[in-house]
Amino acid sequence: MQLVHAGRMPWGENLASQRAGRMAHKRLFEGTEGTPDNYLLVLANEGSDYYSPRHRHAWDQVRLCLQGSVPIGRELKIDAGEVGYFPEGVHYGPQEGGPDRIVLLLQFGGASGLGYLSPAQVKSGYDRLRECGAFEQGVFRRTSGDGKKNQDAYEAIWRHVTGHELHYPAAAYRAPVILRPGGFAWRALAGCPGVRRKLLASFPERGLELEFIALDSGAQYALEPSSLRRFVFVREGTGSCAGEPFFPHSAARLEPGETTSFSAATPSELFVIAVATLAAPPAH
Repeated sequence: MQLVHAGRMPWGENLASQRAGRMAHKRLFEGTEGTPDNYLLVLANEGSDYYSPRHRHAWDQVRLCLQGSVPIGRELKIDAGEVGYFPEGVHYGPQEGGPDRIVLLLQFGGASGLGYLSPAQVKSGYDRLRECGAFEQGVFRRTSGDGKKNQDAYEAIWRHVTGHELHYPAAAYRAPVILRPGGFAWRALAGCPGVRRKLLASFPERGLELEFIALDSGAQYALEPSSLRRFVFVREGTGSCAGEPFFPHSAARLEPGETTSFSAATPSELFVIAVATLAAPPAH
């Protein structure tokens, strides 16, 4: 188990410079580059001038809006406290306007096994492509070299990094799924005094589960062994985790089989993302 404290980190570089507008990130946890379930968990600070054209992913994404509101379409947004699930292959956008916002963002390889490019791979592709074109409003406009003259920025980077065009998996959903936790009831957790749970959703295709855990002052919550990889984000509250203090915006990562416990010194709320690991494809 690893524990980090995003609330004590400075804002870092923009990890999505292929899009337009202001953005900064705090890297919390990263997976292994080149694997089908590579992932990246960050806090994102997005400006109101951020812009991304209508697009889709070849991987999955979960967003928890902490402050502000995230526009994801002409008349669709994720407000503070809401959770969005963006399955691979599903179109959304354009993203434009809205207020400044802070978002917890997990991106991870989807069920198709196409994987997820690491920040280093994206930056390398971005830098190299700028030698033969320009990125404008989330689109790469080529002025020399082989390839499409105008292409979605991420698609162009994918082609450069992998050597082949991005062929999206068939979408299993018509649109992103927006969950409104305020509409879910807290349920007492048996055998855990002062602990309550909101199970938001389970998406079996990727083995994804989303839930909130609330702890009263003095309550303790133990995460038992699981076959899933789990990310636990402290939305609010203070206490200790496996003997280390936690604060608002602390985050823990548990690999399959790992356990830990949270003891709340003040009323606390945890957001838990659990996702199955994907095996590497067989060697040819």
